[in-house]
Amino acid sequence: MLDRSRMKFDPDDAGLGAALRGLPAIEAPADLWSSIARDLPDRQAASRRRRVAVPLAAAASLLAAVLLWLPSRPPAPAQDGTGSASIAAPADAETERLRARSQRIEQWLAALPTASQQDGRNLMATVETEDLIALVDMQLGAARSAEEALPLWRQRVALLEDLAVIRSTPYGLTGDRSLADASTGDVTSL
Repeated sequence: MLDRSRMKFDPDDAGLGAALRGLPAIEAPADLWSSIARDLPDRQAASRRRRVAVPLAAAASLLAAVLLWLPSRPPAPAQDGTGSASIAAPADAETERLRARSQRIEQWLAALPTASQQDGRNLMATVETEDLIALVDMQLGAARSAEEALPLWRQRVALLEDLAVIRSTPYGLTGDRSLADASTGDVTSL
């Protein structure tokens, strides 16, 4: 709200008002609005790119900071004690089995042809699953023992199987089976 009681007239400001009134009137160019309309899509595209690039850059730098912060630890050696070696052996065997399955699924995924058309929901599911796999990989890097890593390997294999199902049927989530790729292979046989 304007407080007129505190406003005082300054005689020096009268000259400024007279100078402003003495300026010539200028009209806007006739093609101003068409040039604004022509430049607007370029500005919107740049704005969209910034809205996507800035969060992606922030996420990448956060991931790099976390990876640099995590200390690299050598695997814990199996102890000579009575019970720990017998528990570690089955966990190591299952971990190796899960690692081998994980590698087979990754090789199978790498051999899949890139689909030229994919539904938006499939793309979103693919990205989310790949992000979850990356998170599990970070947790696996921080695991101190085979017993700690075993449930993470199970989760990683399950996520890779989900990713294989999503990637092998480009239109599987849409419910339109006529658009689905007919012969991409069976994930369970890997």
